Amino acid sequence: MPHEKQKRPYLGVLFKCCHVYSRIYLNAAGTAFFGFCPKCGARIEVKARKGGSKSRFWTAG
Repeated sequence: MPHEKQKRPYLGVLFKCCHVYSRIYLNAAGTAFFGFCPKCGARIEVKARKGGSKSRFWTAG
């Protein structure tokens, strides 16, 4: 049986700094979503918790 590709949890983020959209992914420990603006490299971290928000799209900056 071929390997099934695992879906990684992510949040969609609109980075206001550069007006671009990107995804940030859950870290290996499962404690936070982490990523960077694809244009300027601004860092973002969103804490993950059980029973958190149902929203998957955010604005940063």
